[in-house]
Amino acid sequence: MAANAPSPDGTEYGQRVPRALSLSRICDRGRVVLALCAIGSLLALAVSAALTETGAVAPQDGRQTALAVTVGTVRAELVENVVAVTGSVTAWRELPVSAEADGLAIVEIHVDEGDLVRKGEILARLDRRVLLAQTDEHEAAVAEAEANLANAVSDEKRARSVTNGIVSEQTIEQRATLVKTAAARLAAARAVLAGTMARLAQTEIVAPADGLIATRSASLSQVVATGTELFRLVEDGRIEVNAFVPETDLFAIHPRQAARVIDPIGRAHAASVRLVTPLVDPATRLGIVRIALAEGTQLKPGMFVRVEVETGASPALTVPFEALVWREGEPAVFTMDSDGVAVLERVTVGRSTGTRVELIDGVVAGERIVVGGAGLVSAGERVRAVVAATEPVTATP
Repeated sequence: MAANAPSPDGTEYGQRVPRALSLSRICDRGRVVLALCAIGSLLALAVSAALTETGAVAPQDGRQTALAVTVGTVRAELVENVVAVTGSVTAWRELPVSAEADGLAIVEIHVDEGDLVRKGEILARLDRRVLLAQTDEHEAAVAEAEANLANAVSDEKRARSVTNGIVSEQTIEQRATLVKTAAARLAAARAVLAGTMARLAQTEIVAPADGLIATRSASLSQVVATGTELFRLVEDGRIEVNAFVPETDLFAIHPRQAARVIDPIGRAHAASVRLVTPLVDPATRLGIVRIALAEGTQLKPGMFVRVEVETGASPALTVPFEALVWREGEPAVFTMDSDGVAVLERVTVGRSTGTRVELIDGVVAGERIVVGGAGLVSAGERVRAVVAATEPVTATP
């Protein structure tokens, strides 16, 4: 007969287990079960207490549990008045640079768009070969007129120097007339030369002032006519913003007030009010306010920007942005009465100060409001302040 196989408890099958050993193991297992039951009961009690503390489970005595919230107070402070509008970047003063000569071709161009130039700097040159030839011709005519005048003057002097009636008075008068005629011809020749020199100077297109080349329409070999615009210059490189302001806000804006210009990518540029134009468009009811930009700004003429003009500070009642809730599409806040009950107050929102917002009506200074957790509160619900949101407050009794 084969030996009996061992059992899981270390005895062979069929072998009789002593009674004392079996009872000991049963007692050990019973104590483990009791310990697990005790731990489960403690965990259940802890979870129940936590749910009751947070208000998720109502106490069995039927009392309502206060929702824990953070609170703040309505603060009275000075808030900066800001007129926010839109506008376009434009040149402070644009100067068209045009050709004065007619029928001449452009042979040189010295600048391009974006270049800074000084007053009198040559921007382009026109073909002046014909005018140079005319200048030589007219200079020769002046020289001839000068010689004729000198000869006439000499003849007159000789005629007057002869005495004893050898030269008649008529001859002397004729010599004097020849002098005057020669002088007139010299003046005419000099005028023609001056006109030619002026046209020669017009072949050099020069900058009328210091500035920035905004546009260039000139091209080599182009034959220009009188008045043809070749360049457009932004005087002194200064640009500004034409802000379109509603007529109701124009009374609050004055020269030298501080302003901010927000460019298309959201960057803010310091600026100031330069001028409030005297006219309002009767169709749009908008006036134009010219905003001066700092030198060296990266804004470009033609950009669309937003403008904020600071028009002074005034008293206001403010609350944190977190305290603002929306009920039925309207702004509101929750105030707390002396019993810690949340009261819904409809409000009118005004200016903002970054982290706080102005309330025009619905609250009074110093009144307690729900801040953290305001979106979870219902009107008439009991709340409990656990921490002050912005300044110390007295906890709800």
